[in-house]
Amino acid sequence: MIFGGLLYLGLFALAASMGRHAQLLPAHWGLAKRAARLRLAAWLLILASLVIALWSPDWALRLLSWIGLVAVAGGIVLLSLTYGVRWARSAALLAIALVVAGLVGP
Repeated sequence: MIFGGLLYLGLFALAASMGRHAQLLPAHWGLAKRAARLRLAAWLLILASLVIALWSPDWALRLLSWIGLVAVAGGIVLLSLTYGVRWARSAALLAIALVVAGLVGP
């Protein structure tokens, strides 16, 4: 749950760092100034999700799950950008909730 949420947030941030998807972020963030930092943060989130996925005794199964989630999360980001920015932002809030639930849960 945690690595899925982090993966989606990383892909969301990676899309938001691109100029054509800048509407994902609030206008006052000034994307031109923060694009490089946002891109770095996106790749760090994706790497963190991979590390968390591999941090278990059944790492091979988790790696397979992570690879599958890359396609699913990327598809969700792509489709939500197609239908509207609201959908992508709502999914990002859901991803944050998944990470928090994974941290708080047993």
